[in-house]
Amino acid sequence: MDKQQEAIERNEYWAQLTPEQQLESLDSRLGKGVGAKKQRAKINSKILNPQIEIQREKKKKKRGKNGK
Repeated sequence: MDKQQEAIERNEYWAQLTPEQQLESLDSRLGKGVGAKKQRAKINSKILNPQIEIQREKKKKKRGKNGK
């Protein structure tokens, strides 16, 4: 398996995790609250404002249908 395929599989796995599970994963790899500040901020934003993420997904779908 080449590196590109491994990266694709890793990203697919990460996308399937809930935001809470993603934070747990970061904590287990890096330590509780250590490192990945931007990533943690993004995940916390998803947890605190789930409606925004839903709206973004709908917008992506809508744009895809219009061909833009």
